[in-house]
Amino acid sequence: MAAKKKLFFLAQMGAPGRYDPAVFAKQPGGDNEILWFENMLGDLGLLESIEYGGRRICYGEALPHPSDGDAYVIGGSFHSVHDDLPWQHDIRAWLKGMREAETQLPVFGICGGHQLMSQVLGGSIEMMAEGPAIGTLPINLTKAGRDSFLFDGVIPRFNFGNEEHVSTAPPDATVLASTAQIPNCALDYQRGWVSVQFHPEATDRCMTESWGPKAATIADHYMPTPDAPRLFLNFLKANGIL
Repeated sequence: MAAKKKLFFLAQMGAPGRYDPAVFAKQPGGDNEILWFENMLGDLGLLESIEYGGRRICYGEALPHPSDGDAYVIGGSFHSVHDDLPWQHDIRAWLKGMREAETQLPVFGICGGHQLMSQVLGGSIEMMAEGPAIGTLPINLTKAGRDSFLFDGVIPRFNFGNEEHVSTAPPDATVLASTAQIPNCALDYQRGWVSVQFHPEATDRCMTESWGPKAATIADHYMPTPDAPRLFLNFLKANGIL
């Protein structure tokens, strides 16, 4: 029997003090998004097919050596990519090293991870001109997006929660999806790297709670997106992890 391939989740949701962990008290695992992602993989029935691990980079845990995993997911963040925190520099350097390596390992970026990947590859990140994107919103797939493995079998409607976005995509990136306010909503950088501004891994309840004191006023903005996690199944299959 062939050895299982390993998926690593790199967590950068927020360094201690950036947000109140109590807002996620009702989530399985509290505010540990590594456990949230593991639960999602379990719901997809994937935990018997792959190995899974994670590091809370924003809490000072070391980045894995690229050879420690076969594929990587970089999570979202309450921090701006413009905060230029030491651990953000570490992730940038890690990504650059990965990109320059002879053998390219697949990487999937979510929200802040999407922005960080784009920034490393030459894109620009700016504040949302019309205010934060909040709620479960439809996206518009480009022709490349409709042809992409990523959205196969998925209703193009996802949970958003962001104040910044990729205003200019990296030169060699292919735009897979957009919204009226977010022109570069999903990007394919080739060689196994993709990223999305929205949260296919997060439930509507988790997204609502993430807004803390605002949660009560925006609860009806979010709705279930049960097929959204399929993006990760598509990602893993397309890159030979499954």
